[in-house]
Amino acid sequence: MESFLVSSSSVIFLSRAPVMSVWKVVFFSVFLHMAYGSMRVTASLDALANGFGAFQVGVLMSLLALFPTLLAMPGGRWIDRAGGRKPIVLSSALLLAAAAAGVLFPAGSFGLAPLYAVVVLDGIGFLFLQMATLEIVGKVSRPEVRTSSFAVLALGFATSGLVNPVIAGYAIDLAGFRAAYGISVLYVAMGFALFLLFRSVIPASWGTGPKKRGKKGAFDLMRLPSVRNVILVSALVSMAWELENFMFPVYGHAIGLTATEIGWLIGTFFAATFAVRLLIPVMTRWFSEWQFLVLVLALGGASYLVFPFFSTLPPLLAVAFVLGLGLGASQPNVMSLLHRVTPEGRVGEALGVRTMFRNAAHTVLPVGFGAITAAIGVFWIFMFQGALMLGASALVHFREAVRDRRR
Repeated sequence: MESFLVSSSSVIFLSRAPVMSVWKVVFFSVFLHMAYGSMRVTASLDALANGFGAFQVGVLMSLLALFPTLLAMPGGRWIDRAGGRKPIVLSSALLLAAAAAGVLFPAGSFGLAPLYAVVVLDGIGFLFLQMATLEIVGKVSRPEVRTSSFAVLALGFATSGLVNPVIAGYAIDLAGFRAAYGISVLYVAMGFALFLLFRSVIPASWGTGPKKRGKKGAFDLMRLPSVRNVILVSALVSMAWELENFMFPVYGHAIGLTATEIGWLIGTFFAATFAVRLLIPVMTRWFSEWQFLVLVLALGGASYLVFPFFSTLPPLLAVAFVLGLGLGASQPNVMSLLHRVTPEGRVGEALGVRTMFRNAAHTVLPVGFGAITAAIGVFWIFMFQGALMLGASALVHFREAVRDRRR
């Protein structure tokens, strides 16, 4: 057993390890991500505590994703031109402005207007943080460890997602909403200080400019089959994530689970995403990125197909864990593939297309899921999503098998 642990550690931290530059990027980006996540939670609770209803909270959450949807593609093209440092400075400034709006203009005195400012600035700030860090990590990583590098970044963001809502909740209960926004200011300050400390590892430029595209349209990259396939799989996985966010509470409530039980269900899903990202550096020894994505789609599809056949907590926890294992492995492999198949100098643009689809899903799908649930019930939503993912898994597997035979 001891020799196995030593061997595994060697695999993760030596032969397959991301370079120290990646860890430095993760260190500063996690603090900025904590600021984003903390304000997202705090703004929702702030609105509810001041007498605003679920509709107003829904508008806030839609605004959080709406402007990133509109800005993703032009933002990605700007990042291709600007290099890695300027987007992080812009992101930090936007996140700081968002937190300051919450501190200086409390909703109890000024109404919803400052909360609109908080979520709009927060969403745009995170857009530039996310796209810039994804491109930076891809550029500073060797191709053979790129998936492991993205797994480390995803693990950092998952850690932030687990921790910052708890800290925000305690801050609100003990000292109020302004204190929670104030903690976000501290997160930004710490993240930006680490960025300045580690800025030497961040490319000031990408080395080569974007290739001239003439008058080709914004979706020109989607004409490239390899890029299009990665982005479409990523969009399907984003749809599966959004269904989990929406349907776990709805289905749990429908079958009579308590709020605590629903919380455990959601927590189990995210615990699985955390666990699988720890294992990805080892698993990349045996699976390619496309094989990973076939497995992601298959596990997700199978989980959604069986989910509505259970109505007690223990089997639902098991299914939620399997679903989390599948979906949690998606982002590192999607990012590695996107860097590998995208033409030189256009990675930011490709990330913009992916981010646009992702944020559009966060903006539109909750409303769509709600309407479909009201019309036909929860069962058939699970069936449709499961069949869609299993079908996509089969198509991707067949396509890769054909390509392997042609090589």
